[in-house]
Amino acid sequence: MSESPPKHAVLNSRLLGHTLWLTMNQPENLNALGFDLVAALQEALASAATNNDIRVLVLSGTGRGFCAGADLKTMNGEYAPGEPDVLDRIVDLFAVLRDFPKPVIAAVNGITAAGGLELMLCCDLIYAARSARVGDAHCNYGIVPGGGGAAILPRILPAPIAKYLLFTGELLAAETLAPYGLFNEVVDDEQLLHRVAGVADIIAAKSPIGLTRTKQVANQSLDKTAADAILHERLMARDQFRSHDYREGLQAFLEKRTPQFKGY
Repeated sequence: MSESPPKHAVLNSRLLGHTLWLTMNQPENLNALGFDLVAALQEALASAATNNDIRVLVLSGTGRGFCAGADLKTMNGEYAPGEPDVLDRIVDLFAVLRDFPKPVIAAVNGITAAGGLELMLCCDLIYAARSARVGDAHCNYGIVPGGGGAAILPRILPAPIAKYLLFTGELLAAETLAPYGLFNEVVDDEQLLHRVAGVADIIAAKSPIGLTRTKQVANQSLDKTAADAILHERLMARDQFRSHDYREGLQAFLEKRTPQFKGY
């Protein structure tokens, strides 16, 4: 009796130095977000959040796209009362990624649409290959964005550009969107991972606890008044004063050497 071939991993994970690379590995459906991939990402993020060897996370996709959004084949399923459906699970994943305590970099190639766009927007830094085509395709299928597309995109792009993406479902070239500030940088396809790795190495050399506090202030400041955001920042700065990394940074400056941060 022949055996079935082993099922390939929907998410590849590798730790290089202090950077964890998570690569979505469903090229046959453009890394669409189904139950298996969402669960794998949730599990990987939960593990990485408390792993002190991991200081930076990079999210990428194999094949012709970063992520095509939710796997629409899972959207017609029937669920028991109270059972989370695929939208609930995707929204939960996005919340975890947005609040992830360490810097997250998206390496975006090829097709990035609908929930894939929303996934990308959860990341702190976004680097795109020139081949990348990005947009919100929800309207093409009579779907209202549920993971932050319509809520967050107009906070990043000028309203007319954001609404064009939301209303037309068109995917635009990365270089077309770059002048509006959607990406940190657009690079040649063959240079994308090399460029992201270089940025990740720079970030990984900084104080992990300092970056966690800085990210928290930066993210939460969007929902605060300027005065409240500055107060929050000052409290975080005083917390950092009590850390090993703060003392190490000052000592390294005085001794004219590179600081060796520990993350506490």
